Amino acid sequence: MKKWIGAMFLMSIMHAAFAQDFKKVETGLLLNNFEVAKTEYEKAVAKKPSLETTAEGYYWKSKIYAGLSKDPAAKYPDAAQKLYTSLQDYIKADPEFTLAIKSGQEPFFEVYIKSFKDGVAAFGEKKWKEAAENFDRGVVLSDIIFSKGWSTNKQPFDTTTLMYAGYSNQNAGNVGLTLKYYQRMIEANMTAPDLLDMYKYVLIQYIDTVYIKNKEVKKAQFDKYFVFAEKGYPEEKWFEFRADYIDKNLTAEEKVAAYEAQIAANTINETECQMYGDMFMASRNVDGLSDEKANYYLDKAADAYKRAYKLNTQNFAAAFNVGISYYNQYTVLDDQVGNNIRALQQLNANKPAAPKDPKKKLAFDAAFKAQQDSIKKLNLALDAPMKAKVDQAIEWIENAFNIVKDKTVLTKTERNVAARSVDFLATLYASKRDKNRANQKLYEEYDAKFTKYDLLHDKYQ
Repeated sequence: MKKWIGAMFLMSIMHAAFAQDFKKVETGLLLNNFEVAKTEYEKAVAKKPSLETTAEGYYWKSKIYAGLSKDPAAKYPDAAQKLYTSLQDYIKADPEFTLAIKSGQEPFFEVYIKSFKDGVAAFGEKKWKEAAENFDRGVVLSDIIFSKGWSTNKQPFDTTTLMYAGYSNQNAGNVGLTLKYYQRMIEANMTAPDLLDMYKYVLIQYIDTVYIKNKEVKKAQFDKYFVFAEKGYPEEKWFEFRADYIDKNLTAEEKVAAYEAQIAANTINETECQMYGDMFMASRNVDGLSDEKANYYLDKAADAYKRAYKLNTQNFAAAFNVGISYYNQYTVLDDQVGNNIRALQQLNANKPAAPKDPKKKLAFDAAFKAQQDSIKKLNLALDAPMKAKVDQAIEWIENAFNIVKDKTVLTKTERNVAARSVDFLATLYASKRDKNRANQKLYEEYDAKFTKYDLLHDKYQ
């Protein structure tokens, strides 16, 4: 305690000593004679050079140039710059602003007002970098002025300067500073029609920016400002931003985990179900993905689309996409059948000559037949799942088609779904027809279905 009192006493003595050194400077300023104050300052500094780098030296210099910078004759063209520099040095040297509180805050107001004025001028000329620099300075000064209660305006901060600083930095491409200003405004719950894009900008940056390496930090920031956006503009469709975040920042497995977590929590809605379905459909197209993994994502897509349809049985797009997910699984199996057929053909084409010895020929033929049978069994095993996928695809594509087929006027999306539905259904019924050539009744039944949908092709073009 004694040491602290001793230090404070020493500082008081030093301040008093410095005050004496700059007494004539202070007198000149009281008389608004800035030329005299400048001369006296230079005499004091010449006599004791160390004064120039003290809090007192910086403070009185800033006051001198705050006055000289307003000279209409502009006798000192560098006055504004010297004001900025000396004030900046003073702020660092006296963070409690002891001298400013005691002897006046003119330099703070002068820099603040000039920065705002010059910023507006540069903004109007679309000189974004220059405008940003001025408003950045204006924010620093206004924060000091408002937080210290020096202004007659008692709001917590200068919203106008902050807003200009954000816009200028955005246009100048300074993402970090733009976020800094916009986030302050958002956290202050500032909302207005012309501030909507500010909220969108912040969310987009946390969706797209790559300089945030930590995924947890990025997610926490996105989630935080997403809540502010929903609260501030509840009528907006913010879900699209959340969908974009999930799509661009989560791995396929993380998307599955997020989907299943929402299902478990019973917090998933129709739009979210459809979003996840779209993501899972896209996940199956990754290069090098195994057929098994591709089918896994297709199953997830089908499940998500079904949930969307269950929540809204008029959602023709969801029903159609369920059908397409099953159709895609059918094509995977069909490709496997095709590969097996080609393998069998290759086997037959390259069949070596049989031995002439009857016993050896018998063993050879048996071994070759076993090779053929192993390939045929693969296709036989695929027959039932292929039939199931075809039937499921037909069921859901017909569900979609039945929702839109009788509408007098179709939207572009409805017409597109109708057109694609009849083509897919024609293809699927043709497949069922051709697999039942030995059963005349079924063949004719499926051929009639094929013809029905095939004839509708031109109707929805």
